[in-house]
Amino acid sequence: MMRPLHLCKPLTIILLCIVCWGCGAGQPVRVMPTGTTTITASAGGPIAPGKVPSVIIPYLTAGVMHGVTDDITVHGNAHLLMAAFGVGGIDAGASIRAWHQNGSLPELTVGARLMLFSDFRSFGDMRFYPDLAATFSYDTGGGWLAYFGLHQTLQTTTVRYFASPFAGLQVPLSASFSIQAEFIWQAVNHVTRNGVLEGRSSIGGHGSAGGFIGGAFRL
Repeated sequence: MMRPLHLCKPLTIILLCIVCWGCGAGQPVRVMPTGTTTITASAGGPIAPGKVPSVIIPYLTAGVMHGVTDDITVHGNAHLLMAAFGVGGIDAGASIRAWHQNGSLPELTVGARLMLFSDFRSFGDMRFYPDLAATFSYDTGGGWLAYFGLHQTLQTTTVRYFASPFAGLQVPLSASFSIQAEFIWQAVNHVTRNGVLEGRSSIGGHGSAGGFIGGAFRL
């Protein structure tokens, strides 16, 4: 059986990375052209409270995205840090283009994914986290994408809803490689003055500030 969350504070914090995580390099800011495949990786996470200074938990993922059509991209990721705790973690989903950028109207990408976690030893305790995201993006020139949006994540073990606004920048370094940086205000709809996320990372006593960097290589 997977360890109860309240018995393992480090694992609790890491699971909160998952539940509240933002767009990340593992989900497209914009959908990809038909037949295009991209390898992705990202590192970062919430700012964990503790003794001065606070630190960012190095949550790691690696995955792949593929353009099924010019308006639909499928994506999946492995959650690498979870393996150190004996927990297998994957997510899979799809993103669609709702509309193109048109002048001051940003392009809208809508994504849905399901995150699954299970104990390596028994695979008897599986946990599911459905997630929906809306990402608005502007092409500012030269392929640079400035974006913002909202993640809506459901915790199914004890039903809780998390809203997490985010904003970031994606920059192409070559025709096939781009980097990405993102800030996210995780679980903005929850008071976090007390508990695992208490401390310097809270903004006005709500949620937790976090950030990540990522990379994407187009095959």
